[in-house]
Amino acid sequence: MNNCNFCNTPLPLEDSLFCPYCGEKLQKEDSCAVCGRPYLSGAAFCDRCGTPVGSDIPRAASAGEGVGSAAFDPLGERDDHGKVYHTRELPLGIVYEDWALIHGGGFQMGAPDAEVGRFCCERQHQVELNSFELLKTPVTFTMYDAYCDVHDIIKPKDEGWGRDSRPVINISYWDALGYCSWLRKVTGWQIRLATEAEWEYACRAGTETPFSTGDNITSDQANFDGTIIYGWGSRGIKRGKTTPVGEFDPNPWGLYDMHGNVWEWCSSEYEDDYKGLELLSACRAVDNYNPRVVRGGSWYNVPGSLRSASRNKLAPDLHFLKVGFRIVREIK
Repeated sequence: MNNCNFCNTPLPLEDSLFCPYCGEKLQKEDSCAVCGRPYLSGAAFCDRCGTPVGSDIPRAASAGEGVGSAAFDPLGERDDHGKVYHTRELPLGIVYEDWALIHGGGFQMGAPDAEVGRFCCERQHQVELNSFELLKTPVTFTMYDAYCDVHDIIKPKDEGWGRDSRPVINISYWDALGYCSWLRKVTGWQIRLATEAEWEYACRAGTETPFSTGDNITSDQANFDGTIIYGWGSRGIKRGKTTPVGEFDPNPWGLYDMHGNVWEWCSSEYEDDYKGLELLSACRAVDNYNPRVVRGGSWYNVPGSLRSASRNKLAPDLHFLKVGFRIVREIK
């Protein structure tokens, strides 16, 4: 096993390209600078990604660098970006196809007065958003456990339901931010939680109905307490636990489990009447313990809680078996 040239920490993979501990690009002799694969004897090109011998890329941005610093961008204008991304990110449980591009635009946030199950904190108002990329699924145990392994953090409990592709649960807001910070450092991407407005925009996926599935949702379409009927819907089943991500059909924008499975932390501070906080991130407000927004409903909740406009709040230092998160990658 090799050690990092910078912090001398043993590397988990022989062909690691970036140190998962300090975030520095590794300088290894006789290895491809793009994917980290050792060169074959006398090779002119890397046998994994095809990059000519001697090619190099900028290192990933480290935590102290500003937005304008040069960072390797695997989703940038490169013909081989897919190959590079797969190689670098497979140990993290994330691959190129796991991201959905969400085009910016305007939408009516909140619920109309006549919507079944509407609460007074769901006032309709127009919101404009820029484009961003959103993980297609909630962060899974596989993804989060990689972070725990690197930092020797106690892994969150899975309640006996299984780990792997199930959404990570028992995660506080601060835990989610720690994961985002680590992923930013080891990849150079601008990773964060979605604002409340971004989350609802992505959940709706251009729809104006209570759910992206229409006026109703069934337990064949999402994981929730289907024994409770919403509106004129039909009775379904209650699974009583999380399900692996991606088991149900995605919404029109290719996002899975936006309704049900787990509540998802948003970056925004909660306010009953929004007051513009739905557009802001409170991630850097480490001394602010006001409730943060959670969205989407969970395996435990009745269908009304799964509506696109449904809002809930939770103190940032609390964690529950019904709460997880998903992440945004900002577009530069």
